[in-house]
Amino acid sequence: MRSTALSLLLACATVSPSRPSAPGTVTSAPDPVAWSPWSPQAFARARAQGKHLLVSVQASWCHWCHVMNERTFAAPEIRRRLAEGFVAIKVDSDARPDLAERFADYAWPATVLLTPDARVVVAIRGYRPPEVLAGLLDDVRAGRPPAPPERSIATAGLDEGLREATRRLDALYDARAHGWGRRQKYPYAAPLEHALFRASLRGERLWRDRALATAEATRRLLDPVFGGAYQYSLRGRWDRPHYEKIAAVQADVLASFARIARVSEDERWLASIEEMRRYLARFFTSADGAFYTSQDADLSPDVPGASYYAMDEAARLRAGIPRVDRSVYANLNGRLIDALTLAHRAGAPGTLPMARDAAEAIEATRRADGWFPHGDASLVFLSDQAWMLRAELGLYEATGERRWIERAERTVAALELLAHPDGGYYAHSEDPAATGVFAERRRPVEENAVVARGLIRLGRLTGRPGLEERARVILRAVGDTRALRRLGRRVGEWLLAVEELRAPYVLVSVVGPEGSATEALHRAALALPLPNGLVELARPGASRYPFPGEPAAYLCNAEACSLPVTEPGALGDAAARFLALEG
Repeated sequence: MRSTALSLLLACATVSPSRPSAPGTVTSAPDPVAWSPWSPQAFARARAQGKHLLVSVQASWCHWCHVMNERTFAAPEIRRRLAEGFVAIKVDSDARPDLAERFADYAWPATVLLTPDARVVVAIRGYRPPEVLAGLLDDVRAGRPPAPPERSIATAGLDEGLREATRRLDALYDARAHGWGRRQKYPYAAPLEHALFRASLRGERLWRDRALATAEATRRLLDPVFGGAYQYSLRGRWDRPHYEKIAAVQADVLASFARIARVSEDERWLASIEEMRRYLARFFTSADGAFYTSQDADLSPDVPGASYYAMDEAARLRAGIPRVDRSVYANLNGRLIDALTLAHRAGAPGTLPMARDAAEAIEATRRADGWFPHGDASLVFLSDQAWMLRAELGLYEATGERRWIERAERTVAALELLAHPDGGYYAHSEDPAATGVFAERRRPVEENAVVARGLIRLGRLTGRPGLEERARVILRAVGDTRALRRLGRRVGEWLLAVEELRAPYVLVSVVGPEGSATEALHRAALALPLPNGLVELARPGASRYPFPGEPAAYLCNAEACSLPVTEPGALGDAAARFLALEG
């Protein structure tokens, strides 16, 4: 590795397996390694004895530094190797700002292995378990090129499904008229999100262009008078709509426009989001803030949708309003709440209060014994729990309010009612009245993938161990290639879940008191168009990260964190550097 790589790894604490109640509450055991201070004498001893150097740059408040000390450096096999072949030097980054600056792009703990004459052999970013460090120490002492760090095994057993799902979805893209599918133009959000995901993380510019073109084509489904999106379009074109307006479509269109708005400087996307918001507020929202289910395509048998929706507003109001189905379901509300939180992240005004009101209404009227019933049905359905989990996590990131993460954890606990013994979840609870084939409960791929994505997100936001592995088990259980092929365009959620397990991610943790400066940093974090990014907000003393005297954001992953960023305008570059080191 080039010596300039010494500017790769600096950081602090990251998502911890057991989240400390406040910074500094995690303490290290007495050091088992005979550390040397940073000094000319230590480097001279390495040269004279022909020993390699291990330099560990740490911070006293860094969680993963404590883990590295207690698990890795305390391991007998590591202690023996260091004693026999290395001069080990520990550096406190706070005490040595010059060395902190040198390692500024790494992530605490930063571990650098050097030759006896202090030339860099390999620099290690963040925490490494004993077995990994032992192999690196052996390679360095033997003069072998160190093996590249192994990627997470989180997606083991999913590669075949990933290839099949990607191939199938790519084959469905219509390069002429845009969108996924050729005969019916349905505005599914997940394929567009996947296109942006691969464009951002893999530099596949073609898919960014296709996502933008598809979103532009989707705008033709918008009702230019009342707002809102028609259900789909026929004959392979986007201007032959079926005029019904259903909640799932409003959510998917909103989510797609919000994602495009975050990667585009075109203000039209925010204007389109406002059209959607205005429609929801006017026609689709109950008195307590919850969302309805659908609005009919036709005013009456005598006034079909094609005639009615060709009218201007005055004529429509004189004729009447097509019937609105005022049923309220948790799954559809969850989808709309999640989409509205995405719109808030894109800077769309009025979307967050609407999302919060709907979620509070569903919590108050639809939560029972931990889970969300489906209207008046006696069964418990997976889709309600899956989409409300996503909504609660979206609200937590958007607001920083702890009640949303607590509700998300409650929703995850309620999922056990639907657990399949081999992994994944049944579509519904057991139905004692069902007979024949209807008594056989199925595991729907799409809803299970929504849950898996929620578990990945919850695990990274809270540090709860085992959630990513649980997501992997779910995805393997439901993701055989035949099932994926049958999904067609709806394979996107499963595909995104696997991609999120595999790809580098960054958690932007903002810590600061209430006030405009903290809000500005939080808004900047939410606006980052990170394909695998998460955001949290906490107050000084209640955060896992230290408060440096002014609002700050830490960019972290499962092993390491950056130095605090205090300027909102610097977050984008800091995130790009952080992710580049992971890629």
